[in-house]
Amino acid sequence: MSSITITLPDGSQQSHPAGISPMEIARAISPRLADDAVVAQVNGELRDLTRPLTEDTTLRILTSRDAESLEVYRHSTAHLLAAAVLELFPETQLGIGPPVENGFYYDFDRPTPFTPDDLEKIEKKMWEIQARDLPYDRVWTKKDEGLDKYKDAWMKCELITERAGEEFSEYTLGPHFIDFCRGPHVPSTKRIKAFKLLSIAGAYWKGDEKRKQLQRIYGTAFFSQKDLDGYLKMLEEAKKRDHRKLGQELELYMIDELAGPGLIFFLPKGATVRRVLEDWMRNAYVDRGYDLVFTPHVARLDLWKTSGHANFYSENMFKPMELDDAEYQLKPMNCPGHILIYKSKPRSYRDLPVRLGELGTVYRYERSGTMHGLLRVRGFTQDDAHIFCTTEQIENEVVSCLEFARDVLHTFGFDKYEAELSTWDGGASGKYDGAPELWDLAEKSLRSATDRLGWNAKYMPDEAAFMGRRST
Repeated sequence: MSSITITLPDGSQQSHPAGISPMEIARAISPRLADDAVVAQVNGELRDLTRPLTEDTTLRILTSRDAESLEVYRHSTAHLLAAAVLELFPETQLGIGPPVENGFYYDFDRPTPFTPDDLEKIEKKMWEIQARDLPYDRVWTKKDEGLDKYKDAWMKCELITERAGEEFSEYTLGPHFIDFCRGPHVPSTKRIKAFKLLSIAGAYWKGDEKRKQLQRIYGTAFFSQKDLDGYLKMLEEAKKRDHRKLGQELELYMIDELAGPGLIFFLPKGATVRRVLEDWMRNAYVDRGYDLVFTPHVARLDLWKTSGHANFYSENMFKPMELDDAEYQLKPMNCPGHILIYKSKPRSYRDLPVRLGELGTVYRYERSGTMHGLLRVRGFTQDDAHIFCTTEQIENEVVSCLEFARDVLHTFGFDKYEAELSTWDGGASGKYDGAPELWDLAEKSLRSATDRLGWNAKYMPDEAAFMGRRST
């Protein structure tokens, strides 16, 4: 039997027969490590602990102390949820069940709505399945066989059809459960020690309100009951401080269904708080060399076509209004208005930088069911500014903007925050506007600015806004 070389995180190397699993290597290193192992990192890729190694490999065994393993753990708990639902309600069809920031969810297509009592039954069934110590086994299925096997499961057929290749991976959980999934997962249900189902919500298939509405069950999971209890206590405390509850009790703002969801009415007390904040913000703009402007709430659709919003941002905009002279559009952003103000008269390079600031109200089409108090709305006022400068001035202006943002956060007591640097995809998708050299200039300026401030900015590939232009 051929042998392979395994390189461990400390740089040491071991020789093992080809086909050995990460779990077997973990057990050889230490039984305690094997007991705490959650998932393997093989050449930088997360894999099941039971998946055989067939070539020279850089291996890292992830345990409950590694942040990456919690996502795998929660994904496995989502499968445990799905298995419990199918045992209790076999008529249910499965959607998707990913891990999310604070837990997991699973989408189900079921004729009868789930109830709070059902959640209790499902959670009890999950513990029954957990106690069976069922393995999460990965199997491969040919595409045509899968389409035939799941011909009555419309969501699975759609997902299988979208997948490239002639076969796809699934995971079993005992003899009666199998689900279309890329993995990886924990070795068995016994590894899942602490979880809680939290709520039921409606969710459109793939987030598209034109598709069928499914039932989504949310839950959370932690490596220990202590951590779970701490999180649940935090949720209870957060409910007491929920801004929707406090906004009503303190008579700060209201939302009226007659006017529409996501549209905020500030009551006298809330309006006073808002006025004080806005006055402070406008003064801060002026102190930092900005000129304050006001732009209309609506403009001809032609402006949004010129700016690129109609092509790249239309799904987040309200539908145009047909008026007597043209189609008009509620503004989703202030950018085009500020550009029109800048170009309203001849400018010299000696005038630069020109900084225009506005507390501008914008309107964006948020899907039904996504609105959430003041956090997700359809109309909001944002402090928004645009700076017109030379190429040589860009980096210094970015640094000043970041310092401005930092100082505002500090003023309101936010001393802990993270910076994210969003980049484009190199033009591969066609969803970004602008020339590659301008994107390169912008991203380099952002990197240099965050480096100068000593910020360890997290890179967010393919998360940039669509615009990458230079005014002429």
